[in-house]
Amino acid sequence: MSKSTVNRRQGVAKIVTIALIAAASLCGWTSSFAQSYTMKIGMVTINDPIHAVAVQYGKEVERRSGGRIKAEVYPAGQLGKASRQIEGLQAGTQEVLVSPPAFLAGITPGVQVLDAPGFFRSMDHAYNVVTRPAFRNHLLNMPQSKGIVGTSIWVYGPSAVVSTKGALTVDQLRGFKVRILATDLERAAVDAMGMKGVPMDFTETLPALQNGTIDACRSSLVVMGGMKFYNTAKNAFRDQTGMLFSAVWVSDVWLKSLPPDLQKVLVDVGKDMDAWGTNTAKEAEALQEKVWSEAGAKVTSLNPEQRKQLFAAVAPVGEKLLGGNARTAESWKALKAAASEVTN
Repeated sequence: MSKSTVNRRQGVAKIVTIALIAAASLCGWTSSFAQSYTMKIGMVTINDPIHAVAVQYGKEVERRSGGRIKAEVYPAGQLGKASRQIEGLQAGTQEVLVSPPAFLAGITPGVQVLDAPGFFRSMDHAYNVVTRPAFRNHLLNMPQSKGIVGTSIWVYGPSAVVSTKGALTVDQLRGFKVRILATDLERAAVDAMGMKGVPMDFTETLPALQNGTIDACRSSLVVMGGMKFYNTAKNAFRDQTGMLFSAVWVSDVWLKSLPPDLQKVLVDVGKDMDAWGTNTAKEAEALQEKVWSEAGAKVTSLNPEQRKQLFAAVAPVGEKLLGGNARTAESWKALKAAASEVTN
């Protein structure tokens, strides 16, 4: 065999070997690229802006990921009570939870600062404050050491007290047993209005109103309307001393298991949800007096002077309990700094 023939055969062998290696690498890369992930999104509400955000977040993540992430939405506590879903995020068995930040107060006390009564003047004011970059970053990364990271924060709406008893004035709220989150801040806020707080998971609230365990619930008319509280609680008092928020929380374990480009998709979509969620909630809030009235409930609002007096009565609660608590003082300072940068 000539030397030239040997060289040609060796050359062909090298080319074939390189081609096989390239093909194997390409198959591995393609397999990795094509891998799909399931994203279970849980919440404890239904037919409300939280539900709407969950659906929209899932759709946008699916679209921007090119279908590599498949979203499944589970409303009305289908994945368990809030505490169980939070544990699921920490363990990586649930990927996403859409809920008020206060639901994480047990593991991250600083999130309570958003519940300071009498702090936010309106939904627009609240949005402008919490989306200031420094505070937004502070808030959403606060629970990361506990295995959870936020990708979105948005304004749900002002508080209202719905009850099975009549209440046309603040004084008539006195003595009501009202459902609250199990936090000192929530208890102090309702104490300032003369009510008695009863800690309770939100999924248990409507049955408790129906069987008389509690007289009232202080939350958003939107979320309570979505769950048809108006069939039981025929009186709605719009105190508006509290501003409710919601956030998109993601399992940090799961997030880190994704390729970098998909991690970016979740973060980018979350940022877009800040405005989308707030606008959706504002539209829903504007309809609530009609929704509750048509369901046979009486809706009472404060006049400007009554509102001013009530806000003055509850506002000191924030500084006392948040500013004076080492676990929340840093976040309270950050919130006040963000508010100082906002004029409307």
